[in-house]
Amino acid sequence: MPNFILIFYQFFNHPFFVIFGGIAATIVLLGFILNFVFWVLGIWPLLRRLGLGRWTRKIVIVAKTEVYNQLKKDLVDSGIFRENNISQIFSKSLAEIKERDLLLVHYQSFSEDEIKTILANKKSHAGMVFYYPIFSNKKGEQIPPKMFKLISNAENTTLVNFRGRLLNDIITTLITTSYEKR
Repeated sequence: MPNFILIFYQFFNHPFFVIFGGIAATIVLLGFILNFVFWVLGIWPLLRRLGLGRWTRKIVIVAKTEVYNQLKKDLVDSGIFRENNISQIFSKSLAEIKERDLLLVHYQSFSEDEIKTILANKKSHAGMVFYYPIFSNKKGEQIPPKMFKLISNAENTTLVNFRGRLLNDIITTLITTSYEKR
């Protein structure tokens, strides 16, 4: 048995295997280093923005009080957002939208003129998610085409019909909207 080990050792101790093994080990090590660098450059900024957005950005819900309470409960119950980071804007204070950078607007809480005011007051880099649950109204009404076009032409704005997609779109908006330099 020891003779077999000696033959095996001598065969792989040949200069070809030593050089080939050194080159292969260098390539593998370089691959691990490059993968780590690419991960840091690609994933880390995304995770950092999500983490900062989750803990520091304020989400403003623009809705009637009863709708606000339900949406706030949904956001807090998700475990992603803190209750301290959620606030409300009423229809009487729509000018405050200029100061906010992440808005969740319940479409059916406002008239068309108020929606136009909301869109006019929104900063271009601010994220806005319109929530329009189509199944909550009895008539099956939809957003008028001119309002739909107005919403879709606004920067960093999305329209959500389902409560299940609402959280996903808020997180996507949270990550993709820019932050003001302080």
